[in-house]
Order: sequence, then structure tokens, then C-alpha cells
Amino acid sequence: MENQNNVAATDAAPAVENGSNAQEVSSTTHVPAEPTKRSLRVQTWKKIQDNKCGVGFNTIFNRIPGFVDSDKAANLLSETEEFKKAQHIKVNIDRALHSVKLQTLLAGKTLYLPATRDSKAAYLRVEVPADATDDQKKEILNVQDVQNHRTEITLENKVKLDMVVIGSVVVSRDGYRIGRGNGFADQDIGLLTEIGSITPDTVIATMVHDLQVVDNLPKELFQKYDTPVDLIVTPKEVIHVSNRLPRPAGLFWELLSERRLKLVPVLQALKESQEEAGKVIVLKEQDTDIEQNQSQRSRRRGPIRRRFGRRNQRRAISQTDTEQQQGQDQQKRNPRRNRRFTNRRRRPTKSEGDHSGVEGKSQERKGAGGDRKQQQQQQQRNRKNRFARDFCIKLSNITRDVRVKDLKTELRKRECNPLYISWKGQFGKCYLHFGNRNGTPSTEEEIDKVLKALNDLSLTVTTGGGAGAGNASGAEGDAPPPQQTKTVSVNVELLKFDEKKAGEGDAAANGDAAAGGDAGSARIESVDTTTV
Repeated sequence: MENQNNVAATDAAPAVENGSNAQEVSSTTHVPAEPTKRSLRVQTWKKIQDNKCGVGFNTIFNRIPGFVDSDKAANLLSETEEFKKAQHIKVNIDRALHSVKLQTLLAGKTLYLPATRDSKAAYLRVEVPADATDDQKKEILNVQDVQNHRTEITLENKVKLDMVVIGSVVVSRDGYRIGRGNGFADQDIGLLTEIGSITPDTVIATMVHDLQVVDNLPKELFQKYDTPVDLIVTPKEVIHVSNRLPRPAGLFWELLSERRLKLVPVLQALKESQEEAGKVIVLKEQDTDIEQNQSQRSRRRGPIRRRFGRRNQRRAISQTDTEQQQGQDQQKRNPRRNRRFTNRRRRPTKSEGDHSGVEGKSQERKGAGGDRKQQQQQQQRNRKNRFARDFCIKLSNITRDVRVKDLKTELRKRECNPLYISWKGQFGKCYLHFGNRNGTPSTEEEIDKVLKALNDLSLTVTTGGGAGAGNASGAEGDAPPPQQTKTVSVNVELLKFDEKKAGEGDAAANGDAAAGGDAGSARIESVDTTTV
């Protein structure tokens, strides 16, 4: 009896240190009479939101929440004996675990990350040079391209992992864990156990905020596929689970559907490998994930539509529209959504002879939304019908008074005919896109021919002295400015595209990226700057 009191006092000590939030951190007294995993998740998400412990806007609910002081928790994890002994550490991609990945690289250990969804690899290894500095390791960790500093670990060359760090929504001090609810973390642990990367010696750790830790969770909520944890780290304490809970023995194929195997190709590869070895695998007949995803999408889209509808109804309308609305037996006015972005045309001046009233303006605004939509559709059709480009010529040093017609006139004189022109005169540049109309790639001779045609390119701009600019009165103040002519020298740069990505990026090249903006330069393999 005395020992039990001592244990209770020891468990209550961290709760006293946490102050006013001690009861919320270390107990489940506010849990409903019959709690579910969903109710416990929602309660924890609200708790994090109310205490302002989350990181990021709208990144708390329905996911593994990022929390403040996660770097402190990562430092505590790096000081544990389990972390110091581990050499091969796998960390999930949750935002709350970013500091753990950095600590793993800084400690000189091998870091593994989950594989991409369309890959048949079990996980990825982060490749770090031996002489890399701390700043270089941070840059390597933030690389988004999988082909850079990443090596795929397949089912054949698997590695034994010493520690696996996963995210959690709720975790108890005795090792029970609740994730965000999609089952991918438990599935990943089962997969790694099935192929032998996770052994009984592997430590499964989680890093959470103190508000996500409770004394205990109802045991009847957990199934055979739920993954427990051995080590819990918060910004304030490290919790070692004394009695390790039983882990999943591997994958439970009868709980996986065909749709889940299509989402995770490595599962399909493992299934085929085990079936070739003689194992009989039976999948779940009814897929319940589809209905769940559809209900989530419907719940997410509904409020957005209602919000836009109410906002449109509160907008001011013209007098003519008000009279029509009153004369239609209180019929609701339901404007289209794209009316929120109407095309505001220039109001005609009195000298142009427009004396229309409110009715004419209202009719003009009504047709603006439809005209804009038709223009967008026409632009998309034009982009799809464009020929594939092989190379691009960038023209810079274009002044603001240069017009695209000046450039076209000069190109006709030089017999230079690009497929299309992306005009960015307001930014002092434009792009000339070239390619063969018959679909064959351009040769070096054709490129040299274009460069020779653009040699010493200059544009002649005429300003002032417009006809009819003066007034009939002939007053001196109304006299048009004198006509001026100046020559603008244009810089020419040749941009070559990667041959491998040229075929894959034809659709994207004909879209917004091909408009000649800086986004288009992301598809450029090498830039051959040739000033002519």
C-alpha cells in the first residue's frame, strides 16, 4: 500500500509543475462517459487550440499537430540513452517531427524517411557527405526533390532500424497511442515489421506536447493493429514506458483493400512477393475508406459554398436589379460564383457620347462574368493547340514605352518567325518560343540561324506627335508634344530545355509556366547566355 502511494505521488509530480493546466495534461476526467478515438482526438485538438500551443494556421485539426517548443523536445530526445545508442533512425514526415530529423543529422546518424506514395521503396535514406557542415545538413534536409540526396531502400536491401519516431495526437503514460485516424502510421509499422526492419530491439518513440499526454486511455478502444510506443518525449519531460505493450506482428492483409494497395505500391509489391513464395493472401472485400473520404469532402465543401453564397447576397446591386427582384414574387437571386471577380471595364467619358443610365451599367456587369469565363476557356484551348517548343529566346532591357507591335515589326524585317511570344514588357523582358511545326526537334543549325537573325537587335520607338491630339481652338497649351524617335538596344539570351523533360512538360509548357515567367525557368536544364 505504501508503494502504491509513492507511485501515485511520483506520477502527480509533473502535474503539479504544470500549474493550472495540470488536470488537463495528466488526466482524462473531461472525457465523455463512453469515449471513442474520435472524441479523444477532437478533445485534444481543441485543447491545443484553446491553449494556443499549435504551430501554423489551420494545421491542428484532422492531422498530427505541430506544437511550440518542439525543438526543446527534440533536444531532450537526443539526450536519451536510446537515441545515443541508435545508429539507424527513421522519422515520419509530420511537421512536429522536423526538429528530430535535424538532430539526427547533426548527431552524425543515418536518417531514414518514408518513401513517396507512388514509389515501391520501403523508405528513403538521406545521403549526407562525410565533410558536410551543419548548414549543409539543414539544406539537404529541406531538399524537396527525391532524386537529390535520397536513396530508395527497397524490400530486397532493407536495413535494421534502431529507432522509429512517429507522431501522435493522444498518448498515455502506459504506452497507448492514438494517431490522426487514417491508419497509415500503423500500416507503416506493420510493413516494417513484416519485412524485418523493425525487430523487438527497435525503440518506437513519439514526440508530443505536454497537453497531448494523459494518464491512461480505455484499453477496449485499441485493436491488434494499433501501434504502442516505448518512449514519450515532451518539451518538459521524458517518459519511459516500463511495461512494453505488445506490438503488431506484421501486416493484417484481411484489413487491407485493393484501393489501399493501389495507394501504396510497396504493399502490392510485398503481396506479390509473398504470393510467389506460396503464401495465400485474402484482402478485405468491402472498402470502407471510400465512403469515409467522400463524407469528409462533402463536409469540407459545404460550408465554403454557403459562405460564398451569403457573401454574394450581401453585395450591392443596381436599382434595376432591385426592381426586377421585387417583381418576381420574392424569387431568390442566385448569382454565379465567378461574379465575385467581375471584369471592371473602363467607364466611357462624355466625349465618347455615352449617356446611359444605371440600367446600361447593370447589363454590362451582368455579361462580364460570362465573357470572362469564355475568354479563359478560349485561352485554354489555344494553349492546348500550341506546338511544342524546343528552345526559347529571352529578350531583356525592354523599356516601358516599347510595344509588342514594335517588336513584331522588327521580327518581320529580320524574317524571324517564332511559334508564339510571351510579352512581359511591364517587367522589361519578353520570350520568343521556337520549335518545328512538324513535331521534329530543332537542330543546332536552326538555332544558329535564329541567333544570326537577331544579331544586333534594336527597336525603334516613336513617341509624341499623335494625329488629332491638338485642339480645334489652336491654343498653344493644347499643342501636341513634338515627335521623338529613339532606338532601344535589346539583350538576347538563348534558353535550352532538357530533352528528357521536353516531352513530359509539353502540357505544362503550353500552360501558365510557358507564359515566360520565372516559373518557366524551373524546367530549363542549362542557360546558355549569348549576348548578340
